[in-house]
Amino acid sequence: MKEYTIKQLAEGLDSGKWTSVDLVHMYLERIEAIDQNGLELNSIAQVNPDVYAIARQRDEERNSKGPRSILHGIPLVLKDNINTKDKQNTTAGSLALANFIAPYEAHIVTLLEQSGAIILGKANLSEFAYFMSFGDMPSGYGSRFGQVKSPYSEKIDPLGSSTGSAVAVAANLIPIAIGTETNGSLTAPAQNNSIVTIKPTLGLVSRTGIIPISHLQDTAGPLTRTVADAAILLEAIVGKDPADKATLLRKEKDYHFSKTYDQPIDQLTVGFLTFDNIAYEEEEIRIFKKAMQILEPKAKAIKQVHLEHPQMPNHKTLIYEFKADINHYFHTVQESSPISSLKELIEFNKKDPKRCLKYGQSIFEAAEETSGTLTEQEYVETRKQLLEDANAFNRIMEQEGIDVLVMNRRTSHAPIAGNPVAAVPAKALVDDIPRSLFFVAKNFDDQYCLQVAYQYEQATKYRIPPTLSE
Repeated sequence: MKEYTIKQLAEGLDSGKWTSVDLVHMYLERIEAIDQNGLELNSIAQVNPDVYAIARQRDEERNSKGPRSILHGIPLVLKDNINTKDKQNTTAGSLALANFIAPYEAHIVTLLEQSGAIILGKANLSEFAYFMSFGDMPSGYGSRFGQVKSPYSEKIDPLGSSTGSAVAVAANLIPIAIGTETNGSLTAPAQNNSIVTIKPTLGLVSRTGIIPISHLQDTAGPLTRTVADAAILLEAIVGKDPADKATLLRKEKDYHFSKTYDQPIDQLTVGFLTFDNIAYEEEEIRIFKKAMQILEPKAKAIKQVHLEHPQMPNHKTLIYEFKADINHYFHTVQESSPISSLKELIEFNKKDPKRCLKYGQSIFEAAEETSGTLTEQEYVETRKQLLEDANAFNRIMEQEGIDVLVMNRRTSHAPIAGNPVAAVPAKALVDDIPRSLFFVAKNFDDQYCLQVAYQYEQATKYRIPPTLSE
């Protein structure tokens, strides 16, 4: 089946080439053929039982009033840790929440519905966003729905926790999807599934109604096949939310990413960052040199910069933050959730270890041992050091007058410091070694990430779809 961009789908809806009902039917048929029966990629957790009724309503509204936005009538999927107030469960991939219906919807879901987008269903994920066990739990595994698989190769780890969202987009089971990230769970699956993402600046997108790990790092973001689609989808979920204080602290500026992603970068200085204590492979070096050749004539200037890559044990702080944040989340859904605390979650899993504890729950247990108050001296000192190390990117951008840093390795700097980071395929994935370039900017300069990423994408167009047969 042909891959379509948001713009192409919208043009088809406007011209009458197809209806939203047609699109829903087309993608559901492909999901059934490839995800559930054929290759059993297992990327889709559940389908919205009201999806056809919603699609018919979107078609009727288009005919009577016109579209609400370019996303009007276009289907997407959400990672299954995002609340929807409908007939769908919100499970975080866990048997403990298998029958949980959220009592309120995530703020980003409200915004997506206001745009006219259609939530076709929810995507599988690594259980509790890959923050459950220090053991050998594979990416994309959850006790509720099992293992997500790469559409490119059995040898490729689908990676991160937004695995189902990324695989669904890569396999063209859905045109666009929403994932979430704490430390790499957007950029990692984007890289390994050869698609595009942008992890937004912390506070640009509301986290209300999303099962958390850490309020200091969590954010939702788009998973798409093009930078243009990432820009459009990101713009749709940006918005201030009184229930999420971080969104009230953002810079007052326009975030019209759909209108700025393709602007020239001749006013931007691009820094190419390498780490002195990392040994790069020959393919990475070639990719980096090619990117310099592509971007140098387009940018105001390019600079080569170097840093030492520090040890950044982010899990040591996330364990403390997880207990505080997951207990707060359970408090907000206490009248509807079968689980009311991290302690209850641990006990639920112990009652059925064969199904619930295939890989253990050592992270849960370590988190439960903390106070949940974020006052321990070890936590405070470790978080302070992590922020100091993570802000190295901000310091070098400030010192060198750099607008966007380009890297060919994912790091924890941007997730910990809250910076935006975009990922774009850096090669055609014809082997078992996915590569991406990563574009980092200062906080709330997400548009610069998109602009530089777009110029690179358009000059290379490396992405190829996986070879799938229905």
